[in-house]
Amino acid sequence: MSGFRNQRWDPWLIISQIIAVQTLYYLGLGFLIFFITFAINQVPTLDYIFSYDTLQLSSWNGRFFCTVFLLNALTGALAIFYFVGRYKQCLDFSITIHFYHFIACCIYNYHYPNIFSWYVIQFLSIIIMTILSERFSKKYELQNIPLTSRADL
Repeated sequence: MSGFRNQRWDPWLIISQIIAVQTLYYLGLGFLIFFITFAINQVPTLDYIFSYDTLQLSSWNGRFFCTVFLLNALTGALAIFYFVGRYKQCLDFSITIHFYHFIACCIYNYHYPNIFSWYVIQFLSIIIMTILSERFSKKYELQNIPLTSRADL
């Protein structure tokens, strides 16, 4: 049985997509944090990526880095669009990215997040990443399929 976009379940493809998307998510976040900490004359550390205290809305620095996390949702959306490219899988990969980030943060901090704003930022990031990656993927999937080639004209 063959059909348009008929795909078999391929666990190696899914695992490699998860690794690629997660890597680009952290690369984008790392570059943003590196340039911003350089601009405000601070030393870049892993605390800016994994520490819960970084995303407290009560301080100016916390609000600033919350904005960085939300801007990085664009990097994740582009990674999902490029490596996955399927409209139906955007939410799955957005949640997967943040699930693994949650696990990494728990390991780094030795406990679950106890700051409400951390959960809010992650939830908003999932929403932004999903909407953007769905938009990019949908726009690509809805392109016209050429039925004739240039040689036929």
